[in-house]
Amino acid sequence: MPITQFASPLSVSEGLELVSRIDEEVVYINGGTDLVIQMQSGKLQPAWLIDLSQISELKFIKQDEGRIKIGSGTTFSQIGESSLIREKARCLSQAASQVGSTQIRNRATLGGNIANASPAGDSLPTLLALEAWVRIQGPRGSRRVSFAEFQAGNGSGLKEKELITEIDFPVWEPKEKTQVISAFKKLGTRTAVTIARLNIAAWLEVDSENETIHHSRWAVGALGRTPFRLEDLERELHGKRAIPALAREIADRLTEVVDRAIPGRASQEYKRQAIRGLAYDLLNDLFPRSEQIIQNW
Repeated sequence: MPITQFASPLSVSEGLELVSRIDEEVVYINGGTDLVIQMQSGKLQPAWLIDLSQISELKFIKQDEGRIKIGSGTTFSQIGESSLIREKARCLSQAASQVGSTQIRNRATLGGNIANASPAGDSLPTLLALEAWVRIQGPRGSRRVSFAEFQAGNGSGLKEKELITEIDFPVWEPKEKTQVISAFKKLGTRTAVTIARLNIAAWLEVDSENETIHHSRWAVGALGRTPFRLEDLERELHGKRAIPALAREIADRLTEVVDRAIPGRASQEYKRQAIRGLAYDLLNDLFPRSEQIIQNW
């Protein structure tokens, strides 16, 4: 790997001051679980490699002013083990716990997963469902954009020498007689250490007595260049109860999503069936009190 220069700053300000004086290509590295592979294959050969792993200010999970805030250098192991994330954003906790092997989760970071922008990145659908925002800093200053805009490819993504410093999303406090629930499911070639062939996340506000859906957000990944929200489905589910008939309706709608997203692809038929299974698994996880939602789907 023909890296000519390497630096390991101890703070964000030190790192940004350093890169502001560099006229060559700069790449940031933290966990390196994806980046090192790209460098070894020759796909990426930057002149400078800036190691962010020693910057403690990028490693945190906290609740502040009605939002959960996560430092970009926080590992998936730390996210998966966080009681705060399990309580307030269960879908992200589940996704973090399913990223690769234990060794990968101990190295891979949330900021790196976002910056790598893999269509199959496990955290990405959950960030859409949670309506997350991304804080970015660079030599020219800082900015904050919604994750939906960041990954949409409309110019809101990372610019030259910028890095992600924080991810945040709102904490939705349930109203009287309601509860907020969320879940994540993925399908890969093996039960562990696998890149998702399909993944899905859902966040719902429901009546705590009769499980009527007041509000929901759904997102899928590995069906295109970027994960995306299912806004038509979200509108259709408003006011409906979580019963077996609704589970079949959701599975049918998700099958239609696959047909629209990858028409004619070799994987289309496989994913049409697979997403139905994920839908039932997800709904059984979200509504464990309901009579068996999965019935010979």
